[in-house]
Amino acid sequence: MRSYLRLLRIPNVFTAFANVVAGVCLARAGRFEPQDVWIVLASGCLYCAGMVWNDYYDRDIDAEERPDRPIPSGEVTPFAAAALGGGLFGLGLALSAMHGLLSLICAVLLSTTILLYDASLKSGALGPWAMGSCRTLNVWLGMSVAQGGLGWFAPLPLLLGLFTMLITQLSRFEVGGTAVARLQTTLNAFTGLALLGGLSLVGFALLRGSGPLSWLLTAALFGYVLWRGRDLLRPLRESATPPLLGRAIGGGILLMPAIDAAFVAASGAPLAAAAVLAFTAPAWLLKRWYYLT
Repeated sequence: MRSYLRLLRIPNVFTAFANVVAGVCLARAGRFEPQDVWIVLASGCLYCAGMVWNDYYDRDIDAEERPDRPIPSGEVTPFAAAALGGGLFGLGLALSAMHGLLSLICAVLLSTTILLYDASLKSGALGPWAMGSCRTLNVWLGMSVAQGGLGWFAPLPLLLGLFTMLITQLSRFEVGGTAVARLQTTLNAFTGLALLGGLSLVGFALLRGSGPLSWLLTAALFGYVLWRGRDLLRPLRESATPPLLGRAIGGGILLMPAIDAAFVAASGAPLAAAAVLAFTAPAWLLKRWYYLT
């Protein structure tokens, strides 16, 4: 079981849950209804399927670079991994269909993009963009619960997609490290994205007419993201070694619920934002035993 949980990157699935719950709360002005559980579970299935297929297609290179991982070590056979990945895709699509047609369409687009990334786009120029699109579609899966409304103007899906794209760009150097100069453009892009994110939060809060508590929580969450992001990325301006890159990548993934929660708070739903942020706790707990990247 531990081998399969490693294969699924089990801590990360809680960041996918946070994306979808945030999308629901943005689309429904902070409300979460019982039937929305179906798309949260669907998102988890699709995310885990993506992790499984990622390792399935990487099994040959992992045999050289990461021989202790479940498939190259023999703990999980390629056939079992493929069966698990296919089953999770099917279950994710079935669960999304139980919520409605629009949710199913989002899930189909998401699963297709995941498989394209894992099977062919990962190593090319479109790889980071494809991975970013997966996060964007994951938030849109949550937003599929309501048609129209101010929630659809939330910049969260696109900003989170760009954030994921930059993390994916860093991950290309995780195994062997790289020269610091090669990372400068990516690191500068993180700075620009932080500025864009701050402006987007202010604009969205003004659009939604959020109250003082929402503004305060939004500022606190955005401040935490800036502080933590700086702590993760600043060492890379001096040394881009595999341990520092791995720390930055894993830490960036764990920042996603806080980013989600900041936009939910800006929408005028502080209690819902706190619920989204709570998905950070199990992810942080599980990362002690299971790798993130």
